[in-house]
Amino acid sequence: MAVTQEIEIPIDLTKGTFVNTEIKDGKLQLREVGIDDAVNSIFVDTGYWESEIINIKDNFTAFKRVARDVISKGSGSYKIYTQSSNDRITWTDYVEINYADGSILSPVGLFARIKIEITANRINSTRTVDDFNEQGKYNNDYLNTSNGFLEFKKNYVLDGVKDEAWTNEGKVFVSDVKKSKFKKINSLSRAEV
Repeated sequence: MAVTQEIEIPIDLTKGTFVNTEIKDGKLQLREVGIDDAVNSIFVDTGYWESEIINIKDNFTAFKRVARDVISKGSGSYKIYTQSSNDRITWTDYVEINYADGSILSPVGLFARIKIEITANRINSTRTVDDFNEQGKYNNDYLNTSNGFLEFKKNYVLDGVKDEAWTNEGKVFVSDVKKSKFKKINSLSRAEV
């Protein structure tokens, strides 16, 4: 009577190619890019991990399944693919595994690679960059925060010196404007004195 034995080929998730993925607490996940106001992690939309080349050696006929331990948080999804090669140069296309039993559907070869694609489903989340509660935080010559929001100042008041040599109707006030302070002047308004 022949005895069948399950042979494990360990896969090191800390080695390989990481594209918008990372290892955190020993688990593969999408790269975290921030925290929202409810202290939930914010991740990139999609990413993948590709293993280093796995040398099947004498386990050629035993490499039949991918064992996995998946902890899925939220509504994201993942896909696992395998590909094989007999010479480490020419590779088969990636083929998705059978998730019911973990069986590998790509052709058997002397070498293999595993690819895991992870996709996050979008949900609404609030992330406050600045709530402008700190009075005067952005007060300067170019910004206005007086109405509870941040905007560029559009109106500048310059103190001019009355030109006494002006003899026509009205009055003229002269003021120096540094070239570096303005990119353009849209309009001039008349001030009543």
